[in-house]
Amino acid sequence: MKGLLTKKGLFITVMLAWPLIHYAVFGLYLQVQTLLYSFQSWNPLTGNQTWAGIRNYVTAFREMRTDGVWSSAILNTLLFIPVNILAVILAMIIAILLYHKVPFARFFRVVYFFPSLISIVVITMVFSFALNPTQGIVNGLLEAVGLEQFKRAWLGDPQTALLSVFVFCIWAGIGGSNVILTGALQRIPHDYFEVGKLEGIGFWKELYHIVLPLLWPTLSTLIIVSTSGAFTVFLQVMLLTNGGPFTSSTTVGLEMYRLVIEKSDYGMASAYGIIFTVIGFVVVWCIKWLTERVETAEF
Repeated sequence: MKGLLTKKGLFITVMLAWPLIHYAVFGLYLQVQTLLYSFQSWNPLTGNQTWAGIRNYVTAFREMRTDGVWSSAILNTLLFIPVNILAVILAMIIAILLYHKVPFARFFRVVYFFPSLISIVVITMVFSFALNPTQGIVNGLLEAVGLEQFKRAWLGDPQTALLSVFVFCIWAGIGGSNVILTGALQRIPHDYFEVGKLEGIGFWKELYHIVLPLLWPTLSTLIIVSTSGAFTVFLQVMLLTNGGPFTSSTTVGLEMYRLVIEKSDYGMASAYGIIFTVIGFVVVWCIKWLTERVETAEF
């Protein structure tokens, strides 16, 4: 208590109080409420709220096995994990290339980071227009170079809709990771590179023995964050394809949203939320374990 009464202790207490209160109200409280709702049958439109026990969970696991919509949603959500990791790896490659004094490096950094500065609603509209089957630039370029046979309704074709969403997520996600990795590269002491030059090592040995070991803590953190982000993919899919066509691009987040908005089934949506929170935690923990094993290994 004496420490809290000092100026330094009071300052630290005030600075920590707000984020803790914010987390308690908008994080912990909502998580507890979600857990409670998952054991209830509740439709706020009718006002019916009854205790359901584990019935919601039993129904959820049955639908995950037998319902084609949920099977597609789960598979697509899991596929976003390697896609998000690929975005981080591409961001690392770009950051390393731009770090080695490529002409107009600053300009390219701004270009790659530009999608991260704009509202996701705006960039999805731009991306959708680019893939428009009649007026989009992608089909226009294919026609201009004589590849008309490859023209498609990219977001309206079940074979390319999900792939198009993957491309969008990679394009939109590279910029933020690129900036973080560029900052990590710039914090590497330049003396290491000078010693490497004196030892006569080339680009690839420099990359393997200097850059990757020192960049790995930042890179592994981005991989873990991107893995957890795969389980929350929702807005991108809703704005680009709304899960279609024929649920070919739907995700778990979008289906839970539909349970709440279209069916007002808060109990089932909460049960799915708890289930996939646990699944996401296990997957992220496995990825974290793997990154730690790589970090302890010798490069």
